[in-house]
Amino acid sequence: MKKRSRVLCGVLALTMAAGMLSGCGKGMGKEPGKETGDTQAKTAASDGETKSADAKEITFWMFQENAEYDFFKKYVDLYNEENPEVHVKMEQIPWEDYNGTKMATAFASGTGPDVFLVAPGLFLKYANSDILAPLNDYIKPEVLSDFSESSLDGVKIGEDILAIPFEMEFLGLYYNKQALEEVNMEAPKTWNEMYDAAKALTTDTRSGLTFETVKGTHQLFEWYPFLWQTDNDVFNEEKTAAKLNQPGVIENLELKRKMLEEGSANLKPSRNNTEIGILADGETAMQINGSWAITKLEQEYPDFIDHVGLVPLPVPEGGHASTVAGGWKVCANANSKYPEEAAKFAAWLFADDASHAEEWCTEVKFAYSPRISVVENNSDIYQKGLRSVFTNEIFGTDKAEKRLPAEISTILQDLLQAAYFDTSTDITEEVIKAENKINEFLAGYDGEL
Repeated sequence: MKKRSRVLCGVLALTMAAGMLSGCGKGMGKEPGKETGDTQAKTAASDGETKSADAKEITFWMFQENAEYDFFKKYVDLYNEENPEVHVKMEQIPWEDYNGTKMATAFASGTGPDVFLVAPGLFLKYANSDILAPLNDYIKPEVLSDFSESSLDGVKIGEDILAIPFEMEFLGLYYNKQALEEVNMEAPKTWNEMYDAAKALTTDTRSGLTFETVKGTHQLFEWYPFLWQTDNDVFNEEKTAAKLNQPGVIENLELKRKMLEEGSANLKPSRNNTEIGILADGETAMQINGSWAITKLEQEYPDFIDHVGLVPLPVPEGGHASTVAGGWKVCANANSKYPEEAAKFAAWLFADDASHAEEWCTEVKFAYSPRISVVENNSDIYQKGLRSVFTNEIFGTDKAEKRLPAEISTILQDLLQAAYFDTSTDITEEVIKAENKINEFLAGYDGEL
């Protein structure tokens, strides 16, 4: 891993990017359920267990609630019981703080957690600040081979594995089957078919298609597959320059602007586009959404779910299927007082016994596990209902969500906003502007990509 001299500056810069987490945010895949008490009570419960006087204490920060909180508490307690020489102190940080500046401020002051969870949107900031400890030595070879290639691509810098992925959430196109039947159309497979279907499905009270229009990292999360479908990417293969001024990139941006202009795309969704209720409540006939939406449909819209269809994201003529894999990762702090103990716990949590990963992805919530064996051994779950479409047609076309410097993420977000909404601009010119800005940034950037 490349060594950098501006570690403190890098850590402080985290506070500027702390609100820019990826598409795998708290609301995605969160199970409805009863709240289990306030944060301080939960923190005290984790800290109140008997521990050896000479045990090495490491802190584990997380933000989950309900069943997800209970999962982590269960395994922290088990680890402490099995490893009396170490005491893991779990602290639940409120989402607003976790997604704000608390973590960055803690690392800047030298009081950051020993083990923590990170999303792709902040991965590079931590990696470039030398905060993430390599975990290769703590993962058995047979376990490493059980992780999908795409999941590991998102957590590697060179050959160093700097985090352990424990969930993957994909995108697909959900649609109202009855609405399509009424206009005598099938679910779209291509961009042109998606355009035609959205136009035909639009009424005075319903949009034809909803995709993310709000500026942010989730908008990028939804855009990446359409970029990859045309064999393009943000950078060239060497990652030395931007690679955006390509026909396929421009075609997709022009198509989405046209749909928004004509009113067949939902210009102002009533809620965040991670919420499948936009489709279920009749606001739209088709919606780009993730695998996390299935549980929501089953639990909150049981009378509607039989009317919901699902297909892979439509592709351009001559393009290929692609989706994006988002999800949280567990990391160890390289600057911990007890770095080995921190790394061992992080690896034990999701890179040891596959039953932990299986429980998280099939019982605690629904997500695809980066562990290949988990998906293979739970076909009854992964073939249930709409999940079968993700399993049989979408899983395997995934690429890891981009981990970008915050500056480049902002440039791309600005590009999408201009392309979608500023009809006074030429999209090709906007793409060239974005390329130039990215290349200017890269000229003075000495971190990893």
